[in-house]
Amino acid sequence: MLRIPDTLPARPLAGYRILVGLVAGAKALELGVSPLLGTRAGPLFGVGPVLPAPVWLALGAVMGLAALALVVGWNARVAALVVGSCTAGFVWGAGYYSNHTYLLFTVAVLLSFTDSDAAWSVRSWRDQGTGRVWAAPVLVLRAQITIVYVYAALSKIRPDFLSGNGLASWAWDSVLVPSAVLIPLFLVPMAFGAVLAELFVAFGLWSSRLRPVAVVAGLGLHLGMIVMLSDGVHAAVELGLFATLTCGGYLLFVDRVPVVDGLTGPVVVPQQRRSEPALPSTVTRR
Repeated sequence: MLRIPDTLPARPLAGYRILVGLVAGAKALELGVSPLLGTRAGPLFGVGPVLPAPVWLALGAVMGLAALALVVGWNARVAALVVGSCTAGFVWGAGYYSNHTYLLFTVAVLLSFTDSDAAWSVRSWRDQGTGRVWAAPVLVLRAQITIVYVYAALSKIRPDFLSGNGLASWAWDSVLVPSAVLIPLFLVPMAFGAVLAELFVAFGLWSSRLRPVAVVAGLGLHLGMIVMLSDGVHAAVELGLFATLTCGGYLLFVDRVPVVDGLTGPVVVPQQRRSEPALPSTVTRR
């Protein structure tokens, strides 16, 4: 019977908060300066006004400050919501849509409902943190990671991709893939393997027994994406940011955190009563 926990460890969630903040900082810089570098900024679907470049530069600055607050865990709920709102502004207002930008918007908004600054944050440094957090919003974040992989797998179940043509077209301009492997003998197994790997990662992360294998499979999957699809430095960085958001989400599936002296708080030593026998470590031999 599936048991839904009431609370989960705070540190894995805090780790993911930091990763999301780092990705948000990188995207704030990229999106904020894109209009100045010649990338046209216009509303998605052509609905809305075309705003000048300084507006997007200012929005990027706000997003960057919120990303910094998210990394250090200062007012993390508000910071996450600001990151999500700024990302939405870039997606729908400037038309800068990509899969990982949309994912950043989604996880940032979901993070705003969590107690992500309970550990590794300004709040915890002030001894106001907690060791565990409410599980419900973390489980929703887990579900979001699963949805990413399920959607990716289902979108590939079509003849064009499973025949290897999709991979061949994507990898044709890759600077890391030799042209000798772009033949059906290699591409067809890789295509089927990608679909199976994405489905396995999507559901394997939920099983404590399968989770280690799912983590390795997921890391290998994203490394393969970077190798196959990178036609330059910019594409490699973009795929790396997407991998950070998704693979970083594996932290959310950690149910238990080992207790290490000095990291989880002061160690409480029980006092021995006179009526109790001496502890084994205190018995002396004559």
